[in-house]
Amino acid sequence: MNGAREPLYEIPIAERIALLRRNEGWFGCAPKAFQDAVLARCDWFTCATGQPVYTAADESADLLGVADGTVEFYSRFASGDNPLLHIAHEGMWVGYGPLLSGQAPRHTVIARTDTLFARIPRRAVQELLDTRPEWWRVLGCAALEYGDIAASGFADLLVPDNDSRCARMLLRLGGLRYPRRSRSERRDVPVTQDELADMVNVSRSTLVQILRRFERDGLVAQGYRTLHVLDVPRLESLAAGR
Repeated sequence: MNGAREPLYEIPIAERIALLRRNEGWFGCAPKAFQDAVLARCDWFTCATGQPVYTAADESADLLGVADGTVEFYSRFASGDNPLLHIAHEGMWVGYGPLLSGQAPRHTVIARTDTLFARIPRRAVQELLDTRPEWWRVLGCAALEYGDIAASGFADLLVPDNDSRCARMLLRLGGLRYPRRSRSERRDVPVTQDELADMVNVSRSTLVQILRRFERDGLVAQGYRTLHVLDVPRLESLAAGR
């Protein structure tokens, strides 16, 4: 896993750790002693854009925290063209599923952008849990959180209104719904129109019309292979059907 070292490696260690600690997800809510023990055992590496972090074909995976950047998820259960399922940002952790199950990963994770990771070898985590077995519950919370994200994505697809469904998808992919990304000022959603149309389950022409309305109403700005959310509260209201 050798990616470009600049500019991500210019981020001070203290800032990297702060980004992981302050995330509102399972790791940010874990006991400080657990956080300290995990971070004391980590090293740092980058994955370049498009580089696999791990795949569903791998036998195992280390515990990895996204300190900066964006990753994308693909399911091992997909058939045919494997569709993009989710995008996550700084503060997200991956690799805890294989730790809990002792099995191969259930999904493939790829760096969507140049991404900086904290890496804790699987063996080091297992030794830590052997010493403090009560901390298995913390990883259990991580698995529940992943289940919540998957369930919310499924629930989004059941929303009948196209605009509301698209708004919900943009909030999730942008890290603007729980568990929200650690850098709240970042509101870019690095997704193409074709990908977003597939995820919202509409045609590309329908999606273009939706995004034009969003842009006209000051909700988003469109860029090359990305969208920028301008008004989170109003997008949340639309997502809620208000």
